[in-house]
Amino acid sequence: MTEERRKSNRMSIDVKIKLNAIRNSGDLSGLNKNEFNVEVINLSKDGMAFKSSEDIPIHTFYDTTVVLWTGEQFQTVVEIVRKDSVDEELVLYGCRFIGIMPADQLKIQIYEMLNDRSINR
Repeated sequence: MTEERRKSNRMSIDVKIKLNAIRNSGDLSGLNKNEFNVEVINLSKDGMAFKSSEDIPIHTFYDTTVVLWTGEQFQTVVEIVRKDSVDEELVLYGCRFIGIMPADQLKIQIYEMLNDRSINR
C-alpha cells in the first residue's frame, strides 16, 4: 500500500480545462502547442489530477480556468508534480495549485460538500 501524501481529500469531477503554458525553465519542445485541453478527473482545494495525451514535463507551470458544475469558476496556476502512464496514449498528471485564492478554495470545499450530499442520498 502506498502512503497517502495529499493534504486534502480528492473528489471526482468530470470537466475539461485548457492549460496555457507560461514561462517555464523546462524543455517544452515535446508539447504540440502552448494551449491544450485536458480531462480533469479529480480535484481538491490544493490541486487536481487530469489525463492528457500530451507529454508534459514535471515542474512546469500552466495558467488555467477551472469551471465547477455549479458554474463557479476560478483562475489559477498549476505546477505539474507527478505523472503516471495510463495506457499507450494517455498519461495521468497530478498538479498543485500555485497562489490559489482562499475564496476559490472555499468554492471547491462547497462543491465537495454538495457532491457528498448528492452521493449520500
